Amino acid sequence: MSLLYPHQFHDIEHRVARLINVYKSVNDTRTISLIQSETQDHILSLFPKKTLELEKWVDQLMTLDLSTYKAEKLLAEMKPYVKPFTHPTPQQVKKVFRKVKKLKTPKISEEVLYDSTYIGWTDIASQRKYILYYDKNGKLQGFYGDLSPQVVKGFCSICNKESNVSLFMRKTNQSSDGRYTKKGDYICHDSLKCNRQLDSLVHFQNFLHKIQ
Repeated sequence: MSLLYPHQFHDIEHRVARLINVYKSVNDTRTISLIQSETQDHILSLFPKKTLELEKWVDQLMTLDLSTYKAEKLLAEMKPYVKPFTHPTPQQVKKVFRKVKKLKTPKISEEVLYDSTYIGWTDIASQRKYILYYDKNGKLQGFYGDLSPQVVKGFCSICNKESNVSLFMRKTNQSSDGRYTKKGDYICHDSLKCNRQLDSLVHFQNFLHKIQ
């Protein structure tokens, strides 16, 4: 099978969870069949090549007795096909944030890399949130901003899910008179949770555009 990106794997996870909920709560067979077909087509569309192995795997999700336990086992079989976030070297991170003195970089586990579309961490001392990501050309990019310590319930502008969010503000100097301006929005306070909720790049890309 072809490789999946982390957000695509999370997309499959979320759709499988929805399917299980439908099996438990919907009695109308036509509705169930429609959602099954929609889910099946969407998952298969994430792969450039449709293999017999892949089709058999998806077929196992289409049984009405699919349980959370069985779904977790099936998803675990798919995890090796996920392309993890490429672990940057300390030198690469320092180059991205070359203007930051005494930068503290986090230790990133292999599990986190498999879950992550971006890497985000907060420097508690400065209340700065740092975010690393790879652009469409595969180049490591990053930015940082102030993260409010106040956590509220709301929608994250990165993953577009309801979550515990905080206001993130990035300082820019793009005004015509050279003065600094601030741009930002509410994002998940916990970046790892945000990554696990992120199942599409659309809102993340919109967020990147918003804070430029």
